Amino acid sequence: MESSKELFDYWYNRVQLKNYPLIESSEHVKTHELRHECTNYDDLRQSNEVQVLEEPERSKVIAIIKYECTARVLQERARILRERAKQYEDDCNQLNQERSRLAKLIKLLQEKLFGKDKEIKKLEAQVAALQARNEALQSEVEKSKAYSDLLQEFEKLKKQYEQVQKRRQELAKNNQSLGGRVAHTQRFRRERDEARVIIEDQKYQIKNLIQENTRLREELSKYINA
Repeated sequence: MESSKELFDYWYNRVQLKNYPLIESSEHVKTHELRHECTNYDDLRQSNEVQVLEEPERSKVIAIIKYECTARVLQERARILRERAKQYEDDCNQLNQERSRLAKLIKLLQEKLFGKDKEIKKLEAQVAALQARNEALQSEVEKSKAYSDLLQEFEKLKKQYEQVQKRRQELAKNNQSLGGRVAHTQRFRRERDEARVIIEDQKYQIKNLIQENTRLREELSKYINA
């Protein structure tokens, strides 16, 4: 061969790689093990083409073969490990992005859960206030019923003493006064009924909010345990 470059190129093209599982190993592998186990180094140096050479030419060619085999296998191993490192880096970045996304989602779910808790407490306070109002109205209704009973007693007295004009006028006056109390009773009953409807509606809303709160907590638990 005319030059060292031609000689190096010639043997470079003769090098063959093998045993890729060892080349790709994540563990440390010694250079001489890579050269012997992962290239055709031994076949090349013992080939008839090399053995027929005279010294020192044969030693020179064997050194070139050793260099080319070593360089080729180390370059291939470095390339594979670089690609693997890049893949690991990409996977890590993707996991970080996913972690960030999940953290935002968890924060959003927590805000929604806490918001639902506040809304439930607010509605519970409203229900408690309505119940107290209903009790007050019930008390007023009972008081009005007492007035109604009194009115009936006066009606009886009116029938008994209807012959007495003066007494009848007094009873009529009392009747007019008590008539206002009956209207007052009817108004309180109406307000009581309206309050009961509002309470039932508030209870229904609380039931729905509790169900939604439970669903959101289960969803949060799934994301946290995923």
